[in-house]
Formats: sequence, C-alpha cells, structure tokens
Amino acid sequence: MTMRVEIRPLNLRGKPLKKAERNALAPVRGNLKVFENKLHAFGRAVRCARVLSTSDGLEADLLPELLDAELLWLDDKAIRLRGVEQVDGTLFGQTWDIKVL
Repeated sequence: MTMRVEIRPLNLRGKPLKKAERNALAPVRGNLKVFENKLHAFGRAVRCARVLSTSDGLEADLLPELLDAELLWLDDKAIRLRGVEQVDGTLFGQTWDIKVL
C-alpha cells in the first residue's frame, strides 16, 4: 500500500539545511512506500522508505531510499521519518518532512 505525499528532505549529504534553504527547494511529490527489507550490509532486517513516481506504470525513485527508517512523529496530515540514505556509496543521515496529500 502506498500514499500520495509531498516530501521535503531536511538534510543535504548529511548536513542540515536551514529553513529558508528547505523552503527554497521544490517539494518532491510521489507515492510513499514503507516496508521491511533484509539488508546484508546492515546484517539484519531494516525498515525502508521510498518515494516513487508511477508515471507510465513504472516505479522510479524520486529521492534516495531512506534506510533504517524510524517514525519520529505523526500528526493529522504530517509525518516525520528519519534514517540514512546512500549517495555515491556513502551513508548520510536524512530526515523527511512528509505532508499527506
């Protein structure tokens, strides 16, 4: 099951973006999918989150996958997830502010 969302990442390559920098970037809109996956690099099953575009019936990642995703809070139509993303072979801390559409 997926849900239609708008996401604003709070970090860029592990460094926090200032509020003005976050607001200057266009939000990413797509379908949020959260699932458990066994990752050999972690040596265990981890919760993963992906935001996908489903144009032309094909799924394509709009942001790097959030690994070891943890729910920080959930409100009426807002969610915050934290985890790590892999960019160019390096893991970086990442947090997503998510608005349910």
